[in-house]
Amino acid sequence: MFESLIRFPLFQDLSSADLKILAPLFHARTYPAGAVVLEQGEKAICLYLLTSGEVSVRYKPYDGEAITLNRIQKGGVFGWSAVLGNSTYSSSVVCNTPCEVLVICGDDLRKLQSSHPQTARVVLNQLASAVSSRWANAQSQVKSMLKKGISENVSPLAQLEEKGVQTMTAPVPQKEEQLKTLLDQLSAYIEQFHGGSVEFVSFDGETLMVHLGGACLGCPLSPSTLHGWVEGTVRQFFPEIRVVEAK
Repeated sequence: MFESLIRFPLFQDLSSADLKILAPLFHARTYPAGAVVLEQGEKAICLYLLTSGEVSVRYKPYDGEAITLNRIQKGGVFGWSAVLGNSTYSSSVVCNTPCEVLVICGDDLRKLQSSHPQTARVVLNQLASAVSSRWANAQSQVKSMLKKGISENVSPLAQLEEKGVQTMTAPVPQKEEQLKTLLDQLSAYIEQFHGGSVEFVSFDGETLMVHLGGACLGCPLSPSTLHGWVEGTVRQFFPEIRVVEAK
């Protein structure tokens, strides 16, 4: 296991001492092509490091067919919900080819913070770098989320509530403001990733209407953006919203 961690890109900057502490926390798994590694909605327990092969990340909207959001190849990481504090995985992961992974449980990372705080701090920095790679200036924000998720098992929903946002019980006018804030953050990501945008249009308590702009206009992948990135993210924070539609 020690040798596998040395070769994995995420941990190339770790010292031998840190890797020796980490190695017992990981275990290896192999999957055949077509195997489902994670199911959307199942309890989020472990983080996965892909050491060989390729997987697809798929999201199934509330009332539609599953959409492929991303393909992850050797050196990639998935199962972030387990370290961000989410109770369940937000997407499914399926093997496109035979795959080998290294697996670590979120609970073990939390224990690491108590037993080896310095090593845990280094790992936290590496994880934050990996998950924030597509976000401009997001390193510190992601690190804060990871720290909360690993050390306190606080979900993103709880993090919003911690800031005074009562998402589950808020009246519609207040929830509209919360949704606008969330969509503004999501729009910044979509703009950075492919030049598109998403804007709040209306909300009636169950259905959220949005407008897709920029590169999303006329793009054949706009349904994936709407039902994958937008609806998938919104329903993680506001699971009571039944429908997200574009106008």
